[in-house]
Amino acid sequence: MFEQQKNAVTRGLPLVVMLSGFLLLGSGCERKPTATTEESESVPAPAQSVDTSAADAYSAEYWQAGQAQIIDAQAAAQALERAVAQLLMAPTEDHLESAKLAWLDAHREFSASMPFIEVAFAPAELQQQGKDLLLALNSWPVQAGYLDTVPGYSTSGIVNDTAIELTLTNLRKQHRLTAHEEASTGFHALEIMLWGPTSERAAEQFSESSGGEEPKAQASNRRRELTRLITQGISEDLSQLANRWPVTANDLSQPYLARDPVARVQRIRAAHIDLLRNQVLPRIPESSESDVESGLAANSKQALLAMLRNVQVAWLPGEGSGLADLLLDRHQVAALAETFGLLEQRLLKMEDPIELAAPAELQRSRQQVEKLVGLISGDTKVPAREEEMTPVSVTIPVEE
Repeated sequence: MFEQQKNAVTRGLPLVVMLSGFLLLGSGCERKPTATTEESESVPAPAQSVDTSAADAYSAEYWQAGQAQIIDAQAAAQALERAVAQLLMAPTEDHLESAKLAWLDAHREFSASMPFIEVAFAPAELQQQGKDLLLALNSWPVQAGYLDTVPGYSTSGIVNDTAIELTLTNLRKQHRLTAHEEASTGFHALEIMLWGPTSERAAEQFSESSGGEEPKAQASNRRRELTRLITQGISEDLSQLANRWPVTANDLSQPYLARDPVARVQRIRAAHIDLLRNQVLPRIPESSESDVESGLAANSKQALLAMLRNVQVAWLPGEGSGLADLLLDRHQVAALAETFGLLEQRLLKMEDPIELAAPAELQRSRQQVEKLVGLISGDTKVPAREEEMTPVSVTIPVEE
């Protein structure tokens, strides 16, 4: 299974639902408008009835698993904040490498949270909040020159614009101010800062300068502060999300738990369909010219696998019952397992970032994601295999 999935138990919670992609509320990258989650929930369910008791147990465990995943993402973001602080305190190549590794871990944990976030912010009254959260944390692609010096433009970016006071509040105001690629918060803004606009960042570029008002010294010190603030913003946003998630908080959980069990399960289904269409597909380039999330960090494939892993585990947990058992017939279940397996094999063979993969492989991957959408929605009917068909003996009367 994707990345061997996670252990069957996380923090004592059964992983019948550990999954994790994009909100109909929107996502970090610009896309054409799509149907809302409320609309997608109106997709006809399979003819088979859903066991209410099983749906109740499953949907409650799903929310708990989401909480565990969000806590993991929060912890990874806090570890990233510590690694960046260490880098700024002592700018060595080892500390820069540690900060990069912490970024990779935090971004994967966040990516794995996406299916849960999709469900949590599905209600109409929460959709804008969900969109704002994802845009703050995961806006991409990012224009490197909006943040830092780039080749040919020695005074570009916020690090050189002393008119912008460096506070987290100001960075949030600058975020996507005049164009969607002008990101000043989130993982991909920090990716630019740690890897550098051309993937050639040296640790010494984070050294504190005592050059006073000299432009180069100011830029160096502002680079340090900008990097620190972006990291702080990521940690704060994920901590706030973690604080809102518990059932006792009644902020995100109440609109979900107030629904009847079957409606909750159908909401999860609709969220996964939205995630596959609006988050997974855009991350699989249609050609080598496409924008790729985490291109500098070479992490686009791993982020994608983290999302798909948690969707797969929700439907096909390996142990216990999953969404497939509740919503699909056995032929659809078998086809779903086969498709997940084939997609995993294809993605694992690709380079990272997957923009470097052969166009034919990218196209086949997109086709397999579309097939997942058809199976999960129940729209794709799977006939019984020939070997499963019961032979029928037909006696032909002998003419006299």
